[in-house]
Amino acid sequence: MAHFDDSGPALPASPEMATRLAVNRTGRLTPAQRRTVAVAGCVALALLLCPLALVVQVGALLLSEGITLSWGSVLIGVFVLLFFAIFAGIIFTNVRMFLPEAFSARPVRYARGPLQVRMTSTNRPELPFTYIIGDYSFAPYVAPPDVPMRPGAPYLVYYSARSRLLLSLFALDAPDADRWQPEFDNPSP
Repeated sequence: MAHFDDSGPALPASPEMATRLAVNRTGRLTPAQRRTVAVAGCVALALLLCPLALVVQVGALLLSEGITLSWGSVLIGVFVLLFFAIFAGIIFTNVRMFLPEAFSARPVRYARGPLQVRMTSTNRPELPFTYIIGDYSFAPYVAPPDVPMRPGAPYLVYYSARSRLLLSLFALDAPDADRWQPEFDNPSP
């Protein structure tokens, strides 16, 4: 989890973050980021095979000889189809978010502004607060460990346009901030 640091000026980007920033500032994903997005999309696509296999098996069972349809079997069939529709909808949404991003030429967006920390209104130990920069928000466990998070300080964050995954970020008052400014216009959401 990232840490709060109110002890002075921002630090330059770490070598790992600098590598990501150098690519993200052009509107592209690094090879590792592209791989992550592609794997997430392909895994979601593969998960669609599970409910599809279930529907095929139920259909084969219903079409086989010797099976009589009762109200109970019709009711179970409706529940199975409802389960398939819900599960397929969830998985399809993930496929639609990740796969186009993996193959897009410019899948990166950015947001800039002061870092805000919003506490959750209920007792949620798994997500006690959220970081917000401009119109982009992310969970504290997503923040990079090598970037001190200073509430109120200006930041620029690069994130993936469809899935909204955090890709890289830097403090706008860091000594090397001019090197990481975006070289592209923010595409429309």
